[in-house]
Amino acid sequence: MERKWTFRYGSAAVLTAIAIIAVSLLINPSLLPRPANASASFTIMLTDPPTVPAGTTVLNLTYSGIQLHVTYPNGTIEWLPVQASGTVNLFSLINMSQTLASTTIPVGSIVDKIQFTIADVDAEVNGATHNVTILSSTLVIKVADGHVNQTLSGVLLDFHPTLVQIQATDANGTGVDYYVLVPSATAVIIKDLSEDQLKVGTIVKIGERNKVKLLPVEEEFRKNVTIVSASLEISGNTSTLSVVLENDGDFAFRVFGLTLHGEFNSTRIWDRSRKTHENYNDDFDEETKERIHPRTLPFKLNGSTLVPLFGTNREHEDERKHEDEHEYGKFSSILLQPKESVTLTFSNIITFKPDDNKHYPSTIITPIVGENYALRLMGEGSQTFSLTASS
Repeated sequence: MERKWTFRYGSAAVLTAIAIIAVSLLINPSLLPRPANASASFTIMLTDPPTVPAGTTVLNLTYSGIQLHVTYPNGTIEWLPVQASGTVNLFSLINMSQTLASTTIPVGSIVDKIQFTIADVDAEVNGATHNVTILSSTLVIKVADGHVNQTLSGVLLDFHPTLVQIQATDANGTGVDYYVLVPSATAVIIKDLSEDQLKVGTIVKIGERNKVKLLPVEEEFRKNVTIVSASLEISGNTSTLSVVLENDGDFAFRVFGLTLHGEFNSTRIWDRSRKTHENYNDDFDEETKERIHPRTLPFKLNGSTLVPLFGTNREHEDERKHEDEHEYGKFSSILLQPKESVTLTFSNIITFKPDDNKHYPSTIITPIVGENYALRLMGEGSQTFSLTASS
């Protein structure tokens, strides 16, 4: 009798266990065993909450290449090129995502970085179209939670750039606007996708779950790299800016540049060798002083040296770049390793001069002693620091 009851209870326990496992697999199919060579359909998606000047209605970004840094299940590591190019209006992606490209990678791989190349940017502001200079044309962004463990996955690139407007006048006193795009971005793996999102060009609303997932990623990036200290000194027309950064996190952090926000003095200086020009006279010289009053000065990087960028030298913007840690591109950025610190410096006269008008006077721009300024670091996440200009 005891053997019969033991057999009955044992059989019941086995059947119960089988039922529990079956229900678990129905709820979470990713627990099902996969063949060793199973492939995942992997999409690259872009979302964009831009910061732009008033009157901006279009912000067209043309991208020319995407690469994924992949660690495969067998331990092999490579940068995987993904064929992708096109143009997207970033204004159409507020709270939305658009599929830029799609590829396949083995299930069990890890995608920990994505490289995104910007070929061109144009903005429409107050009905006029403007060419935009890019602070850094190639971004390499760390991907949070990069494990690919489902057959339908993707990476969501959260691109939140700032469009900086620099207002000036030409030699005839006509208003001219120049624009610089200052990038900042984070990225995270997304798993709850639909088949439609595999199609390039598909635009879908970002679900609340993914919005919530992006927030801690952005916050984590902000905590990793800190502006330890910064100083801004003025001596005559020479401005000296020094910024100390430190990476307190556990992974490398890329910095693309920074912006300085506040009130600035500006004085035009005519080239006296052009005094014989028919439009030149001393009265005109006096009348055309102090016609440019930027409230934001963008700086790009040349190693650890800060280089002012006004959006006037578009054709030369790729000249000062250095090699990244892999062979797929040159970047105006620095990679700050964990526990590493770096000092970024600028010490020179800040001079503004458009390339398209040889008779246009140079403008010397200087911060104002005693004024307060906001310093914003741009890269994977962002940081803000307050400082006062001193003599």
